[in-house]
Amino acid sequence: MDIILIILIVLSLAFIAWLIFKKLPKLKNINIDSLPETKMRKQKEIILKNRLLRISQDILLKAKDASGPLQNKAKDSLRQYYQKLKQAEKDLRRRGHEKLTSAVDKSQTIEQLITEAKQAINSGDYQTAEETLLDALNIDQYHIEAYKLLAEVYRGKKEYIQAKETLEYLLKLTHNQDAGVYSSLADVAKERGNLKQAEEDYLKSISLSDDNYLYFLSLAEVYLDLEEKEKALNIAKRAQLLSPNNPKILDFLINISIIMQDKELANQYLDRLREVNPDNKKIREFVENIDNLA
Repeated sequence: MDIILIILIVLSLAFIAWLIFKKLPKLKNINIDSLPETKMRKQKEIILKNRLLRISQDILLKAKDASGPLQNKAKDSLRQYYQKLKQAEKDLRRRGHEKLTSAVDKSQTIEQLITEAKQAINSGDYQTAEETLLDALNIDQYHIEAYKLLAEVYRGKKEYIQAKETLEYLLKLTHNQDAGVYSSLADVAKERGNLKQAEEDYLKSISLSDDNYLYFLSLAEVYLDLEEKEKALNIAKRAQLLSPNNPKILDFLINISIIMQDKELANQYLDRLREVNPDNKKIREFVENIDNLA
């Protein structure tokens, strides 16, 4: 049984080696533009290709019953060959993108990849989104939207270091003039529990775009988390000036007023919420909480 197993493994590895060797001439001259150093320090595993699975699955199943050392050696060898083949397939795909010559071809291809990435993000398939965005950046390594989406992907995967590094590189590309990048950096800092850094980044986003109520509301939430209630209230009021009938802002203003034990102010904002969103399910809860104030 062991001899047969060894023969099967050797034949399988030889076949995989042949597949890779066959692709080597096509890969010799590949010079793929890489992402900047601040981009990923590591890449996570992607789903195994069906083609290789069909080759290796039977071997691994049979090796499962073999002796420990033989089994581990076979698995390690298959894994190493798989990694090489996976990289070869990825390189060949990107090599095809490099053959795009006209600006129109590149623009249309990137637009298609961006659309596919957005669809993957919306469905929660962050791995596919990441691979698609890397393909787009292989065509244009300075594409702003692709980097922004890539940072969003890393946040969705809770890979905050990679998200931060991607956004920091975006700051260089945008000459520190993109309010949205600072806001995203603040979001990452907040999610990591670094509230003072989040405050600093939200303030930078506001300095670049003082007409975006979301930046003010996000900053108000940070101040509330920092237990700086007066600041939270004042910043939320500025958010309301920009969007007077926004239920989310009114919700925050009612909550902060209740926390500060200001019954009159809480009722003022509650009346406003009733006007703009009478079916709001939180109104009853707000009424009870306000009634309980001294």
